[in-house]
Amino acid sequence: MTTLITGGTGKTGLALAKLLHAANRPVLLTSRAGKAPEPFKAVKFDWLDKTTYENPFNTDPKIDRVYIVVPGVFDTLSYVGPFIDLAVSKGVKRFVLLSVSLLEPGEAPHGKVHQYLLDIGVDYAVLRPTWFQENFASNFYISIREHNQVFSGTGEGRIAFVSAADIAQAAFEALTAEKSPNKDLAVLGPDLYSYDEAAKLLSSILGREITHKKSSTEDTAKIYAGFGLAPEYANFLANLEGNAGKGKEVELFNSSADKKFIGKHSLLDYFKANRELWIKA
Repeated sequence: MTTLITGGTGKTGLALAKLLHAANRPVLLTSRAGKAPEPFKAVKFDWLDKTTYENPFNTDPKIDRVYIVVPGVFDTLSYVGPFIDLAVSKGVKRFVLLSVSLLEPGEAPHGKVHQYLLDIGVDYAVLRPTWFQENFASNFYISIREHNQVFSGTGEGRIAFVSAADIAQAAFEALTAEKSPNKDLAVLGPDLYSYDEAAKLLSSILGREITHKKSSTEDTAKIYAGFGLAPEYANFLANLEGNAGKGKEVELFNSSADKKFIGKHSLLDYFKANRELWIKA
């Protein structure tokens, strides 16, 4: 039987595909172009184009598990819900949803899909990762390399920055476990850092001072809107950062072992492995 990975060429999707491939488990990736790196097979799929929803099942009728990376829109359920219904009708038995650390079932956007999985009674797992370590190489790439700073609305709040590799490992275990987890898990890195502390850590690796520019929730929303995000989605991200500033991520880190997955990859190791990214030419 085959595992379908939506967002198959993304940060967690491709890492998950490699784990499944190494375990000799059939896997099919989706991408908007219908292409994926070797040795993986891909199919054209676009969340915003519902005419592509049948494509994976036409390509491989043996799909029985799906890893869901939702589209970057606020009204997520209007797209993902119909796909889940279709997948169930095609014989899919288990779904693993990539959500967000501080979102409860029913909370937009990802939590709406979480609640839908609960409502329809399918086997599932919901992964709720905190901030990605890889954000330092994407969101902050230019600001670190050219301006020696990171920025956030988290204030002094501490976060257990997590690697895409650890999220993929959590997804692999949820997809391949003999018995479906049927629960949600916070997916966290092994150490807590404020952005001030992360900037200091990166400074020690780069040999130059990196600072953390703090912003209010309102200003953070404006920054995200400046990246081209819809206002409601920009506000959503800004509020997540504000809640992290209130200690919500620390509460997750200190929760009971059955409610969390602690990864093995540290932020320090990530900075060391990717140091050359932020070295000025």
